[in-house]
Amino acid sequence: MSLPQTYRALQAEGIDQPPKIVELPLPTLGKDQVLVKVAFAPINPAEIAVISGHYPADPIPSPRFVGWEGSGVVATVGEDLKLAHKVGDRVHINANGVMAEYVLANSESFLPVQEGLSLEDASNHFINPATVVYMGIVAERGGHKALLHTAGASQLGRMMIKYFKLKGLKLVNVVRRDDVIQELLDDGADYVLNSQSEGFEEKLKEICEKENVTLAYEAVCGSFTNTILKALPPKSEVIISGALTGMEIKDLSIMELFKGKTIGGLFLYTYIDELAKKGGQEEVNKFVQEVHSYLPGALKTQIQKIYKFDEIFEALEFYKKSSSKGKIVIQF
Repeated sequence: MSLPQTYRALQAEGIDQPPKIVELPLPTLGKDQVLVKVAFAPINPAEIAVISGHYPADPIPSPRFVGWEGSGVVATVGEDLKLAHKVGDRVHINANGVMAEYVLANSESFLPVQEGLSLEDASNHFINPATVVYMGIVAERGGHKALLHTAGASQLGRMMIKYFKLKGLKLVNVVRRDDVIQELLDDGADYVLNSQSEGFEEKLKEICEKENVTLAYEAVCGSFTNTILKALPPKSEVIISGALTGMEIKDLSIMELFKGKTIGGLFLYTYIDELAKKGGQEEVNKFVQEVHSYLPGALKTQIQKIYKFDEIFEALEFYKKSSSKGKIVIQF
């Protein structure tokens, strides 16, 4: 594969500053490093957080490269690789700075793409799929049999419906529009409720009591977290998994906490660190490979639109307006 002397990458400039495309010299490989020609990379909330200068909540030093996952083809390899790769291999990318024409990382940051899986689908291989699997692990650890999710129409929410059904877990899905209710029911959802409809709180409480919903993944925040907390039976758990209305929880009822209900947070990379401490990169890769085994089925991502890298700024604006209808993917 013929290599250029330079490559282009998307760079975040700082808090509330627009990102820009920069041209950089192609890096030189070191020991256990692999250079991959990026093929596709999805836009996730994590990318938006990095661009805005916050991930997940604290300010990040700028400038900073953007992108956490993608797919590509091995361009060249260094010496003493811990995980064998050869030029031309199709790989999943799990590294920082994937919104770029090339990415350099250690060999274990790349895992092979299974036969029959397109590079487009292979790009959406970690952040959402691994989060869903981790959510299932948390539910199983806590002995929960029925759960609630407040971003039911999101791509992650649609994955949860299929994956949790495989795991035998009931799922109550909360959405904000009537037009997605039948779509989710057709996907196999047990329950779908519109939070904007009349009588929502009463209906939600009724279902939570009927199904003994003891765990809620809450992605809205603001005062809505308290609405969810009140709907759950005593000794239930609310785990914050997103922040669609901002980084604050408001109007929290202390009386609900007196009923033994708790509030916590979910951050995938905390679990990745836990795995690494337990068994090193081998344990992390074992988890990732389990996630990848579901990519063609329950954890398949619906791609809404593919933009060229030159159209990245248009793609970012489109994502902000239409992220629930499918992933926006950048082609390099």
